[in-house]
Amino acid sequence: MSSLLKQTRAYAAQYGLIVGSMWSASFLMTVYGLSTPLLSDLGLIVGLMSVYVCIRLMRRFDMSVSRLTALTSWRLAWGAYGGAAMVCTLVQYVYFAFLDSGRVVMAYSELVAMPEGHAMLERLLPGQDVDALVGQALDAFAATPPSQIALQLLLLNLIMATVLALPTALIAMAGRKKVGS
Repeated sequence: MSSLLKQTRAYAAQYGLIVGSMWSASFLMTVYGLSTPLLSDLGLIVGLMSVYVCIRLMRRFDMSVSRLTALTSWRLAWGAYGGAAMVCTLVQYVYFAFLDSGRVVMAYSELVAMPEGHAMLERLLPGQDVDALVGQALDAFAATPPSQIALQLLLLNLIMATVLALPTALIAMAGRKKVGS
């Protein structure tokens, strides 16, 4: 294994921990922000800033470690986002296994019980018993074990990592400064 590949993997792991911490903070802010919209908005901002942070870290790698080629840039981006997906999934599992105690289900049931939420669901599901459908969905979510929720979220996080890796790699490469020209 080449030295550059080892360095890329090591830096990707470090960057994954940083981006994964941001994703985890975003998840927790969003969950606790279901009843406080400002906190939920901050969670969204932290999640979006994680892409910017990853691009900045990759540019630092480009300047201080090795020049980024297309393949190295993609490996670094996917490694960072893949590591972030693992860190975030671990936090999500811990949350649903030990900290949730029905908080998410209660928050969603409160949102649906509001007149605006109920009216929206009636418009989306015309001719169906909205209360029964919502009750079934919330009961199914409440009965889902944390390990199954974590596996579903892992798949979602890995899909998000795959989708974000290529544009992040291209943006990180495009932002480099021309030296000597």
